[in-house]
Amino acid sequence: MIKPWLLENMLQTPGILSALISQVKKQQQFINKNLLAELTQARNEQDGSLDEKDFKKITHYYGLAVPAILGEQICALRGTKMSLKERMALTYQGAMTGLGDDFFDKQGTAAETVKAFIENPEKFTGHTSSERLFLSFYKKSLAYAHDPELVKTYLRKVFAAQVESKKQAKPGLSQEEILNITLNKGGVSVLFYRAAMSHPFRKGEEEALYKIGGLMQFGNDVFDVYNDRNENIHTLLTTTKKIDEIRSIFLSVLQKSFDSACQADFPRKNIKKFLRLISMSLCSRCFVCFDQLEKKETTTNNVFSPALYSRNDLVCDLDKAGNKWKSVKYFIGQKIST
Repeated sequence: MIKPWLLENMLQTPGILSALISQVKKQQQFINKNLLAELTQARNEQDGSLDEKDFKKITHYYGLAVPAILGEQICALRGTKMSLKERMALTYQGAMTGLGDDFFDKQGTAAETVKAFIENPEKFTGHTSSERLFLSFYKKSLAYAHDPELVKTYLRKVFAAQVESKKQAKPGLSQEEILNITLNKGGVSVLFYRAAMSHPFRKGEEEALYKIGGLMQFGNDVFDVYNDRNENIHTLLTTTKKIDEIRSIFLSVLQKSFDSACQADFPRKNIKKFLRLISMSLCSRCFVCFDQLEKKETTTNNVFSPALYSRNDLVCDLDKAGNKWKSVKYFIGQKIST
């Protein structure tokens, strides 16, 4: 006899997939309507501090996923739809994220300069195209945020986490140190986005979203192993010899974050919907990637050796029909208890 939760997952799958696709499409249209003109101007006037990767992060990654995936997940948790003001704030927060990362990862911007931008953006216009675009998005995110000071509070924590993560550019960190940096960076980032939304934090929500954010950052590292290898960034994936070990750690982080969400002061049905969205959009996809990496590990004497693998070996293409189906099967097989 089929287990009740397994049947429930099967029945929920079409609706969740349809909702995710619809949310992404809606946000793509929103970006085209509200950001395209400014992005076109920045592209035409830029001084070399921006490249096409930066624009893609805005339109196809952070600016897209922060509202369409994370924002919608939080809306499912609270049980009310996203307002236009929230979508505007989250979109501009997402759009500024990749540019902020570049200050640390690509441009070597002084930490004091970045900190000054965070504290008093109204006093600056920026010296480069990248700085000008970041400041424009940041100012607009604060203008639409429900509580701008709370947004600043969490952005300070994001800044501190970014500074801490620079340690990953050098070897010598223990696995526990890398994990802690990873979870904290993701946790404070999610709270930075959440701070722009209109509903007050409910009991247990901050802790739950912090842990869910850590899980999300862990997931990002799973999919970024190729880039991290090329940039000599030391993550759990680039430093391990056994993928199954990292899969086990991921499962532990997943369980702890889901358990924390179940303790938050929200209706059970909202929590279950929230966790199902996370399972479909993140967790099941990571398991497909783990499978691909573990299979490659078998070709190098059962020792994971990213330096020896090609881009196709390390990049898990979720647009492939086979991988999409594997992801759906992982989602159906994941029991979510609330």
